[in-house]
Amino acid sequence: MNIKHITVVSGYFIAISIPLILAYFLEPLTEEGFIAQLGMLFGLGGIMMVFFQFIISARIKWLDRLFAYNNLIYFHRKMGVWAFLFIVIHFMMLTISEQSMDMLLGFGEPWYINLGKITFLILTGQILVSIAHKKINIKYERWRVIHDLLAVGLLVLMFVHSFYAGSDLELFPLQVLWFVLPPIALAFFLWQRFFLFTFAPKYNIEKLTKKANNTYTIQFALEDGNEPYPHNPGQFHFIKFTNCKHLNIEEHPFTISSSPSQKSYLASTIKASGDFTSQIHQLQEGDKVKIIGPFGKMSFMEKSHSGPIVFIAGGIGITPFASMLQYMADMNHQREVTLFYFNATEADIAFREELDIISKNTSLNLKVVHILSKQDNWEGEKGLFNVQLLKKYCADSISTNDYYVCGPPLMSQSVIGSLKELHVPLNKIHSEMFGLAESGSPSTHHQKQAQSVSRLIVSGLILLVILIAGIRSNWMLFGQDSEKEKQGMQR
Repeated sequence: MNIKHITVVSGYFIAISIPLILAYFLEPLTEEGFIAQLGMLFGLGGIMMVFFQFIISARIKWLDRLFAYNNLIYFHRKMGVWAFLFIVIHFMMLTISEQSMDMLLGFGEPWYINLGKITFLILTGQILVSIAHKKINIKYERWRVIHDLLAVGLLVLMFVHSFYAGSDLELFPLQVLWFVLPPIALAFFLWQRFFLFTFAPKYNIEKLTKKANNTYTIQFALEDGNEPYPHNPGQFHFIKFTNCKHLNIEEHPFTISSSPSQKSYLASTIKASGDFTSQIHQLQEGDKVKIIGPFGKMSFMEKSHSGPIVFIAGGIGITPFASMLQYMADMNHQREVTLFYFNATEADIAFREELDIISKNTSLNLKVVHILSKQDNWEGEKGLFNVQLLKKYCADSISTNDYYVCGPPLMSQSVIGSLKELHVPLNKIHSEMFGLAESGSPSTHHQKQAQSVSRLIVSGLILLVILIAGIRSNWMLFGQDSEKEKQGMQR
């Protein structure tokens, strides 16, 4: 992490802590006990985490350039789970402080307390659906609508509940903060969900080319004839199919498979494998789309390489490498690159002709190894990925290579696991999620960093909560009222 990363992460932690710090400085002592204070402060911290979820996922370009969008989404998931745990602790601590289960199980409490219970149930459902939407066969677009509706609903319910239930929210500066934050979060949500594409440039579909079995390359040219936006090879963009005769109006992320040196159009290569992409072949020249991008940092131009580069692709995972290799060839690079390309059959190999040309007729020292898993008469390598392939083709440089991995999650996990077993440093393994909706993406150096950052932030927040709760309550477990009640009972 560099100084910019540290500054942004520190700012995030300070911003989440603002309600806690305000509460302490405005009212350093309370009559409530330590346990009740823990409950209330954990609740404030959890609400602030939920608020910032809207900003993290808003596709802010400078955040993507700093951290990469897939790492932000990974961090978003982690912080969502932590927010849920903070809310659980909030309920548990307040129940213990009341020394009664009515707070947790009864519905005879004031309406704003019952609203908090309903909010907690909705949050639980949100977390479960986000984790298991694939297993229960919820389509991506339907899951996204459910996720967004629940997120907005949770935001409103949390702020209403806390405004009426929290004693700290009687403090005027916190009341002002509580009126300001929800509109900001909703503004980020509405911008990302509804207005981002409103202002996106329009592209015409210029050409549709079949590249392999059920795999098509689509060329997009700006409607006004200008050059498309610049990008690094290996990045991706979001495409919204706004006016296509045979496709629903949906947005999806796709890798940019064309080289940045190609200035007249952008291209994405898409495999017809899902509910939406199965209709890709029905696109026609002249259909219109909107595109926002670029995103991601899955590019050799984002790293510094001291040794050879190894690309490991599975199926349609070839797309970022097609862009990178074509760009290297266009720029007359002389670096050493090995591509392991896994497919079921020869008919599934995309960019075969282009790869042959690059390996034979350019300055790039490219070695292409095709591996097929379902073609018995194939004379080349067969089967799935194994370390013997690396030892056979990269024996002299296994630990010094930089590895880029792109393919289905199970394949990527297997490959990255094998690379770790070979003691390849994690910072030399580069991978992004095959799809942004995937939850089982392989662990990479940047994801380890995101995980460490989330744990560091949460640990700091927990320590701050405990410290403030202890000081404000004078470290009395159940507060002055409870102590007086106990003394009266003893008499």
